[in-house]
Amino acid sequence: MGETVRDLEGQVALVVGGSRNQGAAFAEHIAARGATTVISFAGDEEAAQRTLVALEKHGVTAEAIRSDATVSADVNALFEGVIARHGRLDIVVHTPGAVLKKPLVTVTDEEFDHLIDLNIRSAFNTLRATACHIGDNGRYVVLSTTLTSVMTGPYGLYSGSKAAVERMVLAAAKELGPRGITVNAVAPGPIDDSFYRAAETPESIAAATQHSPQGRLGRPDDVAPVVGWLLGEQARWVSGQTVRANGAMF
Repeated sequence: MGETVRDLEGQVALVVGGSRNQGAAFAEHIAARGATTVISFAGDEEAAQRTLVALEKHGVTAEAIRSDATVSADVNALFEGVIARHGRLDIVVHTPGAVLKKPLVTVTDEEFDHLIDLNIRSAFNTLRATACHIGDNGRYVVLSTTLTSVMTGPYGLYSGSKAAVERMVLAAAKELGPRGITVNAVAPGPIDDSFYRAAETPESIAAATQHSPQGRLGRPDDVAPVVGWLLGEQARWVSGQTVRANGAMF
């Protein structure tokens, strides 16, 4: 492989939930391309510090900021702090979310509220703050899921919450398009990381692997270049889209 092109030098990127798993892979991909890279994290400071060390190896300015994406005041302070310290904001990637694998009729009020907070409210908070703070010709990408196309079964509420995110993406793309800002979602299939393994059983993981035409689950580094492409100049005419990255599993 050739050397990574540092086409994002001079830009400032914020990866919300960038301390672990796919978020960390996205942040490192962005840093390798030369952007000042800020990651936010809600709780795991140790993971955030490990990711910060990895980002700094790419010779960029990097920060790790504690912030809860479900709390609008936290999100607003996060964005205002990035602008105050770095003078601009060009790229926002949003990764936080939760999975609930349960038939709809058995979902409790508390489970519903938790899922909506993490999957819809957090994305809305970040998208609203992005609209207020990002510069013209900026880029916003949010994680969705391939399961929005499989609306039945135990993932019904989860896939429905991600479908709502995809509709917000389309609306925001139209609202922000006059400023040259693109807004997109990336929808991975099952990704072999700690987030997925915590939500599934060994049996369901084995079944998903068997279902894969390539004989394996996805990896964070399978998805990072897809997100990365949407952040670059070549994707300037791609907006309001959900790009599915699942190895033909669905």
